[in-house]
Amino acid sequence: MSVVGEATGVIGLLGKGWGWLEDRLDPARLSAKRLIAAFESHGIARQQIIRLLPPQVLQSKPEVGMADFSLPKKLKLKLSPLLLDWAADYLNVQRAWLDGVDESPHVVIDRYKRPAEYRAWLQARQAQAPEVGRWLSVWKAKGEEIGPEGSGPLCLVFQETTEGLDGKEWSRYWLLSDEWRMDHPPCVENMVAAVAVARSLGILVTGHDLPISKLADVATGKLLIPQAENHRCGRWYPEDLAVPPPGKSSEWQRAVWKGAQAWLGEAHPHQPS
Repeated sequence: MSVVGEATGVIGLLGKGWGWLEDRLDPARLSAKRLIAAFESHGIARQQIIRLLPPQVLQSKPEVGMADFSLPKKLKLKLSPLLLDWAADYLNVQRAWLDGVDESPHVVIDRYKRPAEYRAWLQARQAQAPEVGRWLSVWKAKGEEIGPEGSGPLCLVFQETTEGLDGKEWSRYWLLSDEWRMDHPPCVENMVAAVAVARSLGILVTGHDLPISKLADVATGKLLIPQAENHRCGRWYPEDLAVPPPGKSSEWQRAVWKGAQAWLGEAHPHQPS
């Protein structure tokens, strides 16, 4: 490496270190930084945030303007509980994360070993937001096999999509798993049970691959879900584990489905059509 390259690397590390220290010493700056980052991860530029604010937030004290969202050091001076409450609800992120207290941004609806309870929650979402598009995505590590040899993180992501600024789509996300793994059979069985429940309610189910590092960051709350979507690199079909294509059933698949039925109990005794 050249002297210039080494110097650039050192400067970069120093910059990151200083930014970390600033966040530790200035919680208001960290809150402002996370708020801006959350909007940008959802495809909303800093200068556009002001267009989304409802009147009660715009008129609250201290008043906030477009330029205040340009930098965390400016926005921190205009933060208010009302602004943070609204942002957390609008983007569906943890309020404590915006406060800089909780390290995970995701709203987690984990029904591990109680997958039948996903039905009531999903039905409540359908009733509360009947006009949105919605689907359940199952994310696994790129290159991992769907079978007894599979390993790595497993994430269930529920997404609702509607029209946003200037006619563009934007989405809100929920994480329906909490650090599940492919190499733990109950996690796979609960995933299949959740897929069966979603399909029975007419909710589209998709499967995607992500680099394992990005998937692990989602599972541990280090990466926002919409940021992770940019790293999707493959498709697979989780519903095949509940209803395999003709001639594709295996002993492992049948065992997984039997386990899923057991977790669902009598709430879902048959494979969905």
